[in-house]
Amino acid sequence: MKKVIGIGEIVWDTFPDGAVLGGAPLNFAFVAGELGCEPVIISAVGRDTLAEDTLKRVSDIGLDISTIQRNDLPTGRVLIELDNQGIPRYEIVENVSWDAIECTEREMAIVADADALCWGSLAQRTPGSEKAVVGLLDAAKPGCLKIFDINIRQHYYSREVLANSLKRADVLKLNDDELPLVAEIFSLSGDAGAMISGLIGMFDLSMVIYTAGASFSEIYDKTGCISHIDTPKVDVIDTVGAGDSFTAGFIASRLNGASVRDAHERAVRVSAYMCTQKGAINTISKDIRL
Repeated sequence: MKKVIGIGEIVWDTFPDGAVLGGAPLNFAFVAGELGCEPVIISAVGRDTLAEDTLKRVSDIGLDISTIQRNDLPTGRVLIELDNQGIPRYEIVENVSWDAIECTEREMAIVADADALCWGSLAQRTPGSEKAVVGLLDAAKPGCLKIFDINIRQHYYSREVLANSLKRADVLKLNDDELPLVAEIFSLSGDAGAMISGLIGMFDLSMVIYTAGASFSEIYDKTGCISHIDTPKVDVIDTVGAGDSFTAGFIASRLNGASVRDAHERAVRVSAYMCTQKGAINTISKDIRL
C-alpha cells in the first residue's frame, strides 16, 4: 500500500448552519485513503476543546492522530459563506495552531518512507511554518512523488513561497482562478496552455493538473495537454474540497498503476461526487471508486 502524506492545515470549515472538519491536506489524505493508499496527515491542533473534537473526528475517519502536533495556539477554523451556486468565500482565522507546525526528527522520520507528499501555500503563511514544510519536503526519499496543490487563499502567499515549493514539486495542481495569478507572478503570458507549459519549463515539473470548475479539467506534461475531460453536471451542494479530492483521486490512481487517462477519469468522478455532498470528508461509495 502506497504511503501518502498531506502536510499543512487542519481546520473546521464553519458554515452558517454548522461546522465540518476540513483543510486541504487532510481532505487529500482522507480521499487517498478511500482509494487504496495509506493516508497520513502532518498538522497541528491546539489544546482547546475544538482540538479534542478534531482528534476524535480524524481518528473516526481512519487516520492516525499520532502524527498531529499539539501547541498552545487555537485550533484552526475557516468561516465560509456560499453563493447561490455553492461557491465558497473564505475567511481564514489567523494565528492558529497549524501556523506553528514544526519539523522535528520525528516528523522527518515519518516522511522518510513516503511514496507521495502533498502540500499547499496556505500552511506556509508564517516564516516558521514555511521553514517546517520545506524541511519536511527535503527529508523525503529519492523518488517520492511531490505534489504542490497550490490552493492560493486571499493574500496568504508570496513569490518566494511559491517558487520554493515549485522548485521541489514534481506535480503542480492549480485551477483557472490561480493560473493567471501565478503566471503574472512569474512573468508568463499567452493562453492557459502556454502559461502551463511555461511553468513546466521554468520549474522542471513532470505534470500539471489544471481544473476549470464546472467547465473542464486537463492534464499537462512536457509535451503539452495529454488529457481533457469536460466536467459532468451534478446537483451541487458545495464545492468545498472538490479540488483536493480531484488531486487525491488522480494521484492515488497513478500510484496504484493507472494510466493518466484512467486516473483523470477517476479524479473527475470523485470530485463531482464531493460536490454533491456537504464538506470534503465523505465516504466514497464503491461505484464511484471504480
